[in-house]
Amino acid sequence: MAALKKFIVLISFLAFLGIGTIGCEKEGPAERTGEKIDEAAEQIGEKAEELTEKTGEKLEEAGEKMQ
Repeated sequence: MAALKKFIVLISFLAFLGIGTIGCEKEGPAERTGEKIDEAAEQIGEKAEELTEKTGEKLEEAGEKMQ
């Protein structure tokens, strides 16, 4: 009897995992929008880093000219 209960629990668990996996495969509009926001934020961060580097280089050049 205990083996039957364990078997039923195991089958139920596997079915639950299968249903959960199937439901996660398709992205909805919220997921796609979130990904686009993440990509935009990453691009902004990269551009800000480039700008900071260029500004630092220009400041160094200006400092060298002043000496």
